[in-house]
Amino acid sequence: MLENLSMRLSFRLLRGWIYRQYPPLSRGMYRVKLAGYERRWGLERNGFTKEGFFQILRKQVLVKVKSGVFFELVCGDGRVGCMGPWLESLQVGWKVIAWEHRPYPLAELRKNRPKTETHGNRLTNWMEPQKKANPVGITSRGCRETSALCREIRKGHLRPSLLGIWNPSRRPIWYQRLRKEGYRLELVWYNMEFYWSERG
Repeated sequence: MLENLSMRLSFRLLRGWIYRQYPPLSRGMYRVKLAGYERRWGLERNGFTKEGFFQILRKQVLVKVKSGVFFELVCGDGRVGCMGPWLESLQVGWKVIAWEHRPYPLAELRKNRPKTETHGNRLTNWMEPQKKANPVGITSRGCRETSALCREIRKGHLRPSLLGIWNPSRRPIWYQRLRKEGYRLELVWYNMEFYWSERG
């Protein structure tokens, strides 16, 4: 019985690897590709909880990223699905800055995370203060914010090492744009696609 279970797990891992090789030629093929990234590094089993996911992210991706400034765009209440509290708890040089333009989630964000620097607007127009902050990582849960972020990366104004892009529609648009700029999809967790690239 244990042998059968082990074989099934091995087969699922192999299928996950095959899925990751799929070219994103259509929305359907891209969804299959994402399924492969949802199985990577045991995410399917060990990344079910937020804590389990963060441990995998830390071990497999964050080891390649130097601590520094981290931006969270469209942060919501600052807890659900957010990396900020976890990064701030690491106490190894992370500073998180959060943006939330909706009044009620902004009030919750400020209540839940009083020590986090927060802004009550959208970050779609990158000015010098944001560029000079030189964030090493950014998560974005808004289409406008992600579009503006991709534009700044394309223009060479930004080069974060880690990007987390919320993509509930599972269309390959962000994958295609970021791949052109040298970013590599690393893993997917609850519609959040995580990309990594060397800072250049």
